[in-house]
Amino acid sequence: MRTLIVFYSRTGTTATIAKSLANRLDADVREIGCGRYAGGLLHYLLAGYDSVRGNLPEIEMTEFAAEQYDLVMIGTPIWTSHPSLPVRTFLNRKPELPARVAVFLTHGGHSPPQTCIDELAELLPVPIEAKLTFNSAQVSDGKFADDVADFANELESRSHR
Repeated sequence: MRTLIVFYSRTGTTATIAKSLANRLDADVREIGCGRYAGGLLHYLLAGYDSVRGNLPEIEMTEFAAEQYDLVMIGTPIWTSHPSLPVRTFLNRKPELPARVAVFLTHGGHSPPQTCIDELAELLPVPIEAKLTFNSAQVSDGKFADDVADFANELESRSHR
């Protein structure tokens, strides 16, 4: 199963999960860059403001050929109940994606993941095959390896059906 992981991470939490999944699945990785939100508290507040307003930022990302992959996984932090703006920008560009797409989300605990999942489902051209959420405390405490392994096993078993 050829897998690509596309993700955005402002603080490194989503990047930690992306790297763990990439190691487990031997996946290629493309990080979405967005300088607008890099940095401290002011950039955090700007991200929240833009998220509520739906202001999509410019992003930087290395191109990829979707036809080379069986599965694309999209990782995003949840911002004010929505996917991060850089991920929304990426999906609004209507990238070509394979028939299999999975998502993983990170959150601080105050936004319900389902709202974000529903929005991702609307933005994606194919149904979400599988989803997984991580609380940022779970990631910072290093208590995510079993969930990553279970998720990877689930995705691998579905590829053999």
